[in-house]
Amino acid sequence: MTKPQSVDALATTVLNSLSAHIAILDADGVILEANKAWRRFAADNNADGEADDAIGVNYLAICDAAEGPGSRDAHNVARGIRQVINGEVEEFLYDYPCHSPSGKHWYYMRAVPTTGEAPLRVVVSHEEITALKLSEEALRRSRKALKDQARSLEESN
Repeated sequence: MTKPQSVDALATTVLNSLSAHIAILDADGVILEANKAWRRFAADNNADGEADDAIGVNYLAICDAAEGPGSRDAHNVARGIRQVINGEVEEFLYDYPCHSPSGKHWYYMRAVPTTGEAPLRVVVSHEEITALKLSEEALRRSRKALKDQARSLEESN
């Protein structure tokens, strides 16, 4: 019989098995831990090409410093995470576009405090929802086309 994994090892295995990009922040917004998906995304999107798992980086400071396209979303995310840290909300949810040269992408972000633990930690997850957003766009286009056809038929009668 094989020896069971420790609780910490099992937790790490589970986190690394998830498709969502997950990080654990301290009360100042510093990334204490990140799963494999988060680290891979950070490395793939690091402008200088160096490996960067983002551990030790202040996520709130990065969001606050954002400029240009998407900066409003980044600022809203920082504000929402601070609301979680300050106990103003139990969870913060946000979906946002994150387009790249390879195509359009959307993500659903969720921030929640850990329960029953001191000091405060915040779990931040980003799940890609591009397929859902593209389906919503296609549905809107189809509805518009149907309305246009109905209007055209009414006008011709």
